[in-house]
Amino acid sequence: MSNPQREKMVIATLFGVLFLATVDNQLLIPLLPTLGREFGVSVQNLGWLFSSYALAAGLCSLLLGPLSDRFGRVVFLRLGLVFFCLIALSTYFSQGYSQLFWFRAMTGLAAGLLSTCTASLVGDFFPYERRGRIMGVVLSSYFAALILGVPLAAWVAQIWNWKGIFLASSLLAVLLLVCTLLFFPGDRFSSARSTSVRWSVYPRLILQRETAAAVAVSFGVSGATLAVLTFISDYLDQNFGLSPLQISWLFMTAGVAAAVGSPISGWISDRFTKRRVFLAANTLLVVPLLALDRVAWGTPLIGLFFVISLCISFRQTALHTLQTELVQGEERGTFLALRNACSQLGISISVLVAGNLYSQVGYRGVTVWAALLTLSSSAILYFLIEEPMEKQ
Repeated sequence: MSNPQREKMVIATLFGVLFLATVDNQLLIPLLPTLGREFGVSVQNLGWLFSSYALAAGLCSLLLGPLSDRFGRVVFLRLGLVFFCLIALSTYFSQGYSQLFWFRAMTGLAAGLLSTCTASLVGDFFPYERRGRIMGVVLSSYFAALILGVPLAAWVAQIWNWKGIFLASSLLAVLLLVCTLLFFPGDRFSSARSTSVRWSVYPRLILQRETAAAVAVSFGVSGATLAVLTFISDYLDQNFGLSPLQISWLFMTAGVAAAVGSPISGWISDRFTKRRVFLAANTLLVVPLLALDRVAWGTPLIGLFFVISLCISFRQTALHTLQTELVQGEERGTFLALRNACSQLGISISVLVAGNLYSQVGYRGVTVWAALLTLSSSAILYFLIEEPMEKQ
């Protein structure tokens, strides 16, 4: 991609798509106590909203990854935005927990497609030696969602109705669709396209040491993150009596830290290798995770969450960038679809396990579970994955 202005708009659009998917994934987290009281459903059962969403996202990634390699990522990105818009509008008019459950599962299908295409397009459009910086900018949308999306959802729920955010999400999907039509003319900028739909690539990727290890790492880190985030709102509600809006301030503070850290981590990972940055940040993360339920609400907890988010931003940028280079361009969509599927499977299983731990032993069980998954992910990457630039 040679046109600087077009490049900036492409990056901005990819940022927006990932922002949309992330806000949608997390907007219900601070509202779990509110939803539990409205629907008369336990927080443990509300965890199924996240598990079904994750399973649907993973399934969609697996099915459409090879198709995106064959027919191009841009067309599937556009389809995902159209589908997302329709389901978000349907969710706005939903009635009861049952309808919400199925609409969230269907939204997961669209979100899985959007996430897979976004990461793949960063890999297609930008060379590896500066891809970390671009990935850092795009992935900072994840933390911008914490700063803007999650607090906005809590604010809307408190003064109006929690469904209102879905109407706003549908409008944002339309805006991003227009941006792809303006700045992504087909797949002209894509550096690699497969000549056929190759479903058989999946078994080979699973059997290869590095690609299998990479998806295992995604399983662990995603499962750990969502386990901690899913139940923290109820933990804060039960222990400190906080409102959804107060809880959202914790996410906002953490998002500010990570939004700043993500672009910096991209620059550092380009300079010192993605592998080293991931190992340092992910292993360090274990310490604040284990301390999360040991500090009181206020400056200590906010500061600890600040450190957690900083570590997560550093590891995510490094890991996503490294993973885009583990396969050839014509298989990138398939591999990242497998990666996303395993990531979503990790979320689904981990949230269910964490829900049982939370109901039986409290939030301490959740943090220990997340720390074990995080530490295991560091061990897998350390022993099984090499830095691509060091092989060349």
